[in-house]
Amino acid sequence: MFSQKTLPKREFRGVWVATLNAIDWPFSEKDSAEQQRRDFISLLNFHQKRGANAMIVQVRASADVIYPSNIEPWSLSISGKQGMPPKPFYDPLEFMIEETHKRGMEFHAWVNPFRAVTNTQYVKVCDDHISKTHPEWVLEYNTLKILNPGLPEVHQYVNSVIEELISNYDIDALHFDDYFYPYPDHGELKADRSTWRKYRVANESIRDWRRRNINTFVEGVHRLIVNKKPSLKFGVSPFGVWRNERDDYDGSPTRSGYTSYDHLYADVRLWLMNGWIDYVAPQLYQSTKHRSIPFIPTLEWWSNNSFGKHLYAGHAVYRVDRSLENGWRDKEEMPLQIVTARNMDKVEGSILYNSTSVWNNQGGIADSLKAIYPTPALIPQMPWIDGRPPQIPLEPEIFATDEGVKIQWKTPAMADDGDLPKYYVIYSTRSGKLPNIDSPHEILKILPSSQLEFIDKRTSQLEDYTYLITSLDQLQNESEAVLPQYPKDQNVILPQPYHEKVVVDLNSSALKATWQIINNIIDNENFTMTKDFN
Repeated sequence: MFSQKTLPKREFRGVWVATLNAIDWPFSEKDSAEQQRRDFISLLNFHQKRGANAMIVQVRASADVIYPSNIEPWSLSISGKQGMPPKPFYDPLEFMIEETHKRGMEFHAWVNPFRAVTNTQYVKVCDDHISKTHPEWVLEYNTLKILNPGLPEVHQYVNSVIEELISNYDIDALHFDDYFYPYPDHGELKADRSTWRKYRVANESIRDWRRRNINTFVEGVHRLIVNKKPSLKFGVSPFGVWRNERDDYDGSPTRSGYTSYDHLYADVRLWLMNGWIDYVAPQLYQSTKHRSIPFIPTLEWWSNNSFGKHLYAGHAVYRVDRSLENGWRDKEEMPLQIVTARNMDKVEGSILYNSTSVWNNQGGIADSLKAIYPTPALIPQMPWIDGRPPQIPLEPEIFATDEGVKIQWKTPAMADDGDLPKYYVIYSTRSGKLPNIDSPHEILKILPSSQLEFIDKRTSQLEDYTYLITSLDQLQNESEAVLPQYPKDQNVILPQPYHEKVVVDLNSSALKATWQIINNIIDNENFTMTKDFN
């Protein structure tokens, strides 16, 4: 069907879940709190079975939020009325994060920083919405209202919202999309000219001033994260074209009518160069056959301009088998895009827009994902934030039970950087050799740190499989692997990658484990046996 190189052990596999107008979740603005919870669990299970390891959930769509806040009102999507909490009361965001982490997946909180009202003709805002409490901060553009990015007080306000979010919730990343200044669909934005005259520097054009506003804001959010929660990732999903090469030597070989730099005033390339963001997920929403913005050359441009940060391709699943544009009627288009991204240098994964399109198996995409993602994958590491691994799982033991083979362990001490495990990874392979921890095929399960045991229900015989366990921290750094032993046995610790050098202590009573290691690596010239005679 499509050509793939060897499956990666680490790959970002995200899904966007839009809450604006209940696009993806809740399934209906009229759903009860219990129904909302059931539906989100169904979404998680559905996407995990199709390989996803990260959920990018919209938590603030229009200056309203899906969690209890001291600053902003409840989202319209939660109860059907802005400002009204769910009944019976629960915290949707806390629930979502907990359920996502239970499955060993990351939760990225998607925030729209400046959008205030999507459509003034249809949306009724509550009295404590920012567009009513501070109308002087608002720019109107046709039926859209946004917070004015040129006002320092707006930056302070949005930063306070972000600080509340990242301080109160165990999110893995803060995520912005493409909406900074509005798309110029109906003429030019003129409502901010008085602000420009007040805050511009000498001879600064309004376009350069707008870009400076967004640059200042993004840098400020970066500094906020570094100061308040340095382990948090910060990512942006911009419009797919930074600039066309006809307008800028550094631009892409595209002929786009809109660009992120010129029309949305988002200089994403600068943010990557300066290290203000940790990942970029450009919205590459055209097909491989598109004449002006073809998928592959545009992605190649981003791969050459990611400046050492992570690059995830953003895919328009919603267009498959729907758009009349050339290429989208081909059901192989989306598999081709995802596998092309996987095989391209410096691309660390993909994000699919949107959840509902995958859920509905649009163009057969849900079926295709089972073939594209046949094995689990860990999230790629970000060593510029944290590159130190956690400690190994403590005292792992293995038992035969009526339910299956039970593996249990204890939480280790903190690593040198203060990190405890966030997840545990169990590898397994047929007995007689050790699992290859470089292979995604041998990942049996990724578990949250709250779970300190696992039952392999495939068998109740200890002789059938061999297991290894590792720890993962918040940034997906992986510890050395440890072999579970019968109770009271000592552990054999395997340096990572274990196949390069293995040290076996012959004082260990884990004779079976030692024999398995010897069988596996006896031909390895790096094999070393040590004996401690003390």
